[in-house]
Amino acid sequence: MTRTAMRRTATLIAAVTAGLLLLALAGIAALLAWPRPAAEMLVSRLLDRRVAIAELSIGWQDPVLLRLRGLQIANIPDGSSADMVAIEALEAAIDRTALLQGRLVYERLHVERPRVALERDSHGRGNWQFGAAEPGDDAAETPSDSRLVLIPKTRQQFPSLLDFRLTGGEVRFRTSSGKWLRLPLDDLAIQAADETAPVSIVLDGGYNETDAQLTASTASFNAFRDATKPFDAGFSIVAAGVKLDFKGVIGEPLDFDAVEGRLALEARRLDDVIRIFDSPSGIAAPVKLIGGLSRAGDAWRLDDIHGDIGGNRFEGRIALDEGGRGEADDLQIRLDFDRLDLPGILPQGSDDWRRLRLRPATAEDTAHLDIQLSAGTLLYGEHRLQQAAAAVEVAAGHIRLQGATARLGETGQLKLAGALRAQGETGGTLLASLQLQKAEAGAVLQIVGLRDGAALLAGAVDGAADIGMTGATLGEAVKTARGHAVLTMQQGRIARSLVEAASADLRALFRSRDDGTALRCLLAAATLKDGTLVLAPVILRSDGGTVRAAGQIDLVQQQVEVTLRSDPQTTGFLALDIPLRIHGPLADPSAQPLRGAALPDLPPPVLPPAQAALAQGNPCRN
Repeated sequence: MTRTAMRRTATLIAAVTAGLLLLALAGIAALLAWPRPAAEMLVSRLLDRRVAIAELSIGWQDPVLLRLRGLQIANIPDGSSADMVAIEALEAAIDRTALLQGRLVYERLHVERPRVALERDSHGRGNWQFGAAEPGDDAAETPSDSRLVLIPKTRQQFPSLLDFRLTGGEVRFRTSSGKWLRLPLDDLAIQAADETAPVSIVLDGGYNETDAQLTASTASFNAFRDATKPFDAGFSIVAAGVKLDFKGVIGEPLDFDAVEGRLALEARRLDDVIRIFDSPSGIAAPVKLIGGLSRAGDAWRLDDIHGDIGGNRFEGRIALDEGGRGEADDLQIRLDFDRLDLPGILPQGSDDWRRLRLRPATAEDTAHLDIQLSAGTLLYGEHRLQQAAAAVEVAAGHIRLQGATARLGETGQLKLAGALRAQGETGGTLLASLQLQKAEAGAVLQIVGLRDGAALLAGAVDGAADIGMTGATLGEAVKTARGHAVLTMQQGRIARSLVEAASADLRALFRSRDDGTALRCLLAAATLKDGTLVLAPVILRSDGGTVRAAGQIDLVQQQVEVTLRSDPQTTGFLALDIPLRIHGPLADPSAQPLRGAALPDLPPPVLPPAQAALAQGNPCRN
């Protein structure tokens, strides 16, 4: 199950303290002046786990000196390795007076090459929980909740580390999915002048294959142990082009819980942040954000966010609710952009759309995402949409576009919805629907790539389309694509030269494109079956004449074969009314007059009720 960077940082810090309780236990053996075999037996009995110590020496002066080499604590019976903890060497100088008072104050504590493996058994019980399981034990409880654990249970139990140094260490944690998270601790130093002085922490380590450095400044150890007050802390993490800063208070420092503060994040690439969680996205845009961070139990909140991604400023909030063991995290994102330039943010993937995989993640612990984005202006290359918004839900086995809207013209609107669901063992099913309501014709033409669309066509466009397809990749799925589409217009304007070109009117040679004529109606219907889009009927009536078209577009082979023909009874004296054939590659078709050609005899489409009603209300149908 995926966890947040904050939770993993807290796990790392907690793991660093793993040797501390061991030292306390060894200190008990030292106080009793028992030999090494007796110390092994005592600690083994306390932990109900085999404990081996290669060398153990104790000096009784003040401070008490403890030297230990080759410490091993056995793992659970079905663990991935023989030892849960292995420490090559440990040296400690312990304040004797404080020890006699029941407090652990390490004037010096140096640990070399500790290795810690944290995992659960087949019943979900963590190997950091010692002793036999008892009825009523919660198999999913965390280390901070157990009765006897490798880390202090409460703030009050935490020792003072006035001069702490750990080198060459590593903590590994196996998630509920079986995946290992690796936390290298190359060099960790904790320094404080005394128990009342501020504490400095410097860590050179990492996360999996990502190097990271942490620096922190906190209140004193005495303040840490005072559970009646929140603990003041500030830290900075730098890793592979990412910098994260936090300053605030923590009510439960051992668990990084009851948190309130300000978080600032800056990354050279957004993908550098996402890659930390082993989920590279390919998003290369730089990102900055600052907001108020809080955590209470499993609920993380980042409120009042102000940020920038790839030069696009945004405001919003992010909420994460962690799922239980084997369950999905619940992530909610709300971001509002003044201006959003998509090409600068979208992943840089393959130019071949056919290779796009359609199968969403199906693991039970796949994070559940609820994303809502809005933009005053949405840019995609030369295309521009106003007042755009989208709501997306992602969960195990499906991705659902609950709705996307944008304004087209002064009163027009574009609506889009869809869903992608896992199908079979390797494939996915894509369903989508689109609606146009009183959209500006010029704006619609600009979306499909005609810059001067407003000069060609003006008026309100209504339309509807639906599509469905199944396959492992988009290229495979197109071969199964089925759907319908209808586009209608009434009472608009069309460039006279466009009508004259379709009817081979000689006046088109001299006509200015901005010389418009009244458009009475436009009706276009299409049926999609097995990747072939059949256009029939397509009818355009204007004061300059009536033009009809029919044909098909093969989306699999990317070929077009369409014939346009004007009605001689509606065109002018100079119109030759020669049919026009448009054919060839969809990206670069050819157009040529073809005398005597007839429109393909294609059956009228059988449209869904909503689309049929849209077509029946158009005058061109009669």
